[in-house]
Amino acid sequence: LSLPTRISEESDKWKRIRCDKVSQDIENSYEDIIKQISRYNNNETISLIIDTMLNSKCCARCILRFLNVYDYKIYSASEEILFTLISRIREDFLKSIDPKLISSTEHSFTEILSCKPLDKPICVTCFDLLYQADTIECVWPIYQTILAHNFDVKDFNLAVSMPIGILVNNHSMMVWIRKMCNDLKVHCSLEILADSKEIFKHLLGWSIEQQTGLVYKCQSQFNISVEYYHEETQRIHMFLTKIPSAEFDMKKIRVKGKHIWTGDSRPNISNALQKVSDEEFLKMCHGCPPFSLKERWKYRPPILEHTTIYVGGRYNKFSRDISQTPWIINGIKLAPTSVSECIGEKIRELFRCDGREDSNVRMLGNGRPFFIEIINPRNPFPSQEALNDVQEEINKENTDLVRCQRLTIITNKQDLSIIKEGEETKTKTYSALVWISKKVTPEIIDEINKFHDEFIIKQQTPIRVLHRRSPAIRTKKIHYIFAEQMEDNFLTLRIKTEAGTYVKEFIHGDLGRTVPSLGDMIGCHADILALDVLEVDLEWPIQ
Repeated sequence: LSLPTRISEESDKWKRIRCDKVSQDIENSYEDIIKQISRYNNNETISLIIDTMLNSKCCARCILRFLNVYDYKIYSASEEILFTLISRIREDFLKSIDPKLISSTEHSFTEILSCKPLDKPICVTCFDLLYQADTIECVWPIYQTILAHNFDVKDFNLAVSMPIGILVNNHSMMVWIRKMCNDLKVHCSLEILADSKEIFKHLLGWSIEQQTGLVYKCQSQFNISVEYYHEETQRIHMFLTKIPSAEFDMKKIRVKGKHIWTGDSRPNISNALQKVSDEEFLKMCHGCPPFSLKERWKYRPPILEHTTIYVGGRYNKFSRDISQTPWIINGIKLAPTSVSECIGEKIRELFRCDGREDSNVRMLGNGRPFFIEIINPRNPFPSQEALNDVQEEINKENTDLVRCQRLTIITNKQDLSIIKEGEETKTKTYSALVWISKKVTPEIIDEINKFHDEFIIKQQTPIRVLHRRSPAIRTKKIHYIFAEQMEDNFLTLRIKTEAGTYVKEFIHGDLGRTVPSLGDMIGCHADILALDVLEVDLEWPIQ
């Protein structure tokens, strides 16, 4: 980045970063500019717009806006070049009316250009934001913020909030010009202006681009947000509340002990201004034409944000003493750690996965699919090699607790829906250690293994989750069960189920709330002592 480390002189703020020498470009496109301007206004109106705005000490870029110049590259020229362009436009249009009028405002151009930046009158229609868009003062706070946060990005987008008073002052200038035209019986169709915010964004974006090496790109995932405000005109729109036709209602509400006004959003103000006739506006607005200003714009600290990225993978959980996410009740941590802490702390910041197992259930086999949502990443494009290194580090630190595998960046956000859909469509295979109330015999094992084909069970919401799940009866499919005899009253059960099946309740019956249960099948009480997930049948991450 090539900006100086500090602003040493007040005058440094006014140094222009991107004053392209586009005089040749303007010369080449001059005829197109004239055609564009003429499309909206006649010769007399064009010269009147220029003279009126010069008398109000508007900047060259705002004058071009009111003339409906939409080529953003034209605005990147210096103030001197732009005033030369405006002077030429004025002369060309006045020649066809009365050549004697040409010299009547020449002094206005020289007067403005002869001013030092600090002494220059503040533009009443942009508060000097357009005038300073390509100066150090505008770029400096953004540059400093980018340096401080150390984002590893190649491009950026801009989100800009302009001072609310610009809406009223721009409308006021339009109304005043229309009044002047009416007084002189000159046709004027001044209704729509080139958008000051879009022009400002392009000028500022190009300046940041030139100084940082980042590319200004409207579709960039890295966003720089800056709010500009102007204290002198923050309440200038309040007169609209006194004009019935404006339908502009504001309310005073109390928030955290402070009274604030609501209803004065930019769209509301803009809509209200469109509803008010020029006659009503002139009568009720005391700033028409806009008053000269005492101070320029100010800004709030820039905010840098990168869109969320997602890292997908699968995890195994080898301990029955840790939960999936931090388990905290009444401020007390009930499990020493969690899967999300073991994995997520290395990758940051939010952990999400395909369902969950109870804290006393191990996740073995091919692992459970998960993805981690990383909010505002500083390094949004880690290499696969870097992810492999993180994966290795996680596995080394948590050998007896957790292992993750197949970490990868999820490039297509739509793939995340597979996780959600999998909650309803996937199958899972479990291994359970079961106790029954009578001695296990080969006959009991054979009775269980008769259910090697699919069958349906009905489950009411388990008692243990009624505090967080609504009461309902759910129909679930058991794809197969397979039992093996152990000593005395113990057996192991391998079971493949539809997603969302409560396996523990299928085994012990949950006081008759799951029908049929394993106990119903063999005519005795059954209970589960340990449960492991062996396989989650879901292709993830997508290769």
